[in-house]
Amino acid sequence: MKIKKILLVFLFVIFALAAGCQHQNKREINQTEQAQLVKKNREVWNKKVKSSKKVQLNAPNDDIVSVPSGYDDTNMSLSRLKNGNQYLVKAKVMNLQPEWKRPFTPETKASIFVEKVISGDKSIQNSTIKTEFSGGLSTAEYCFNDIEGRYLGEDFGIDDPKTVIYMKNQTEPMPKIGSTVILGLEKFRPDDKYHEKLYKKYGLTKENFFTINNPEVTYWIKKHGRFKLNNPAFYQKENRNSNPNIFKLTKKLNEKYL
Repeated sequence: MKIKKILLVFLFVIFALAAGCQHQNKREINQTEQAQLVKKNREVWNKKVKSSKKVQLNAPNDDIVSVPSGYDDTNMSLSRLKNGNQYLVKAKVMNLQPEWKRPFTPETKASIFVEKVISGDKSIQNSTIKTEFSGGLSTAEYCFNDIEGRYLGEDFGIDDPKTVIYMKNQTEPMPKIGSTVILGLEKFRPDDKYHEKLYKKYGLTKENFFTINNPEVTYWIKKHGRFKLNNPAFYQKENRNSNPNIFKLTKKLNEKYL
């Protein structure tokens, strides 16, 4: 009887080790597949950006890069960040795709893999969802028309309306594919049927699409091993000194969620 018990314990240990190895192998395979997908998507995106014409809006940097009006640093804390967003997530950018024929300002569809739900409904953790980053690829004809439909691209040195352009949002620089980000998100709520139909054209629906809530202040990108505020305006000397709490929050995010 004693030998039988020892044998059962031995078999249980072997089974547990095998299950653990299988789980570990599965995790490593998923990480490998994820890395391969990121590499492939990055190559496709970078090729498109490289072949595009880079466009800078004709406005001074000080007018583009700025702390948003109405931002109150005294209210910025981790608890306020959690309470002020439907979701606060740590995620990896898996893919970026142009939203072709989007009128006026380019927007970029992003697939992000949610590694951790810091606050909010945990059901999206370990899943890929869609969000949208400001700026990106478009064609000149959709960016440089006035309200009457007249083409104004010549003012930017672009004679051919079909020219593929790449436009940056200076206050919300786009992360690279493979970057890790912390974002405040809201579930997509279309204003009306037209709004819903517009996004559906790009594969963005109420089921899979989450918008970035206040992207100028609820948006961090991991660079050189640390999370950094994505809005460069906060790093201007006068803004950094007058907004200490958002930097205290950034430090806390690095301590807890790196």
